Amino acid sequence: MNLNSEIEKKGNILIVDDLLENLQLLSEALLKLGYTVRSVTSGRMALKTVNVKRPDVILLDVKMPEMDGYQVCRTLKADADFSHIPVIFISALDDVFDKVTAFDSGAIDYITKPFQIEEVVARLENQLTIQRQQQLLEQENIKRREAEEVLYQSRALLASVLNSSLDGIAAMQAVRNPETGEIEDFQCLVVNPVIARAFKRCREEMIGKLVLKKFLSNIDLELFNRFVNIVETGESLEQDFYYKSGKSCWFHFVAVKLGDGFSITIRDITARKQIELALQDANQKLEELANLDGLTQVANRRCFNNRLQSEWQRLARKNQPLSLILLDVDTAIPAVMRYSSSN
Repeated sequence: MNLNSEIEKKGNILIVDDLLENLQLLSEALLKLGYTVRSVTSGRMALKTVNVKRPDVILLDVKMPEMDGYQVCRTLKADADFSHIPVIFISALDDVFDKVTAFDSGAIDYITKPFQIEEVVARLENQLTIQRQQQLLEQENIKRREAEEVLYQSRALLASVLNSSLDGIAAMQAVRNPETGEIEDFQCLVVNPVIARAFKRCREEMIGKLVLKKFLSNIDLELFNRFVNIVETGESLEQDFYYKSGKSCWFHFVAVKLGDGFSITIRDITARKQIELALQDANQKLEELANLDGLTQVANRRCFNNRLQSEWQRLARKNQPLSLILLDVDTAIPAVMRYSSSN
């Protein structure tokens, strides 16, 4: 940081007085203390100077030709760009009426001539401190507004995702026994319309309520212990479950730890499950067709070969013999053959 910027930080002061002696005295004293000082001898010049570069504080005389200090102060306060600039009057006028007029014009302080430079600096620093605090407060307000805007946008995005999602989404907070610390139930923190419909409630009725344990009693109470395990161990849980809800009955969920609770995403897999079950049924029928004789419904040669191969391998592992009985249906005379599975 260079010297000029350090001086600017001390304070940029505009002195307005038609007496050159006063200007010189104040300017030299403030410059020695490290302030940036500009000085003019009339009200009109002061207004032009303010337009060029805004001062932090204005030290303003009352009695001046053409345009007195009251008029200058009122003009500044009437302009939104300059109304916040602190104006301190420095005048030989010591009457109460003059001081009241100064404050009515918009001044924040009044110093009577002849003045002590220490008093001027003290009052000047007081206003600069207030101004710096106001600037810091404004910066904090800007940051807060920006943070609030980001938070609002995040919430709006989250609400949009939750409300438009075809999957059920919820976040649960653990409710613990105050004495033992054990989880007794879970309360809803976030829930989207899909989940609410499954519970047959509106979302507002579920937020902050203990609903999970009672709901799981209709499905599988063991699931509650598994959800508790998610919170206590941090291990996620993923599985299918059956629950009749309208035209849907099969669902798949993924639950992961979230703080002292968990988040869960539930997807309707009824259509997929029906296809899987239908495929299993079709495969079973194909298996039966492949292993049964179409006329007699008795196991065929293919079934015999598969069973023989399976038993041969099983008994070979145990080093046991295999016995095979052949029966001729026409003569009903059995023929017994004994094989060693080790051969």
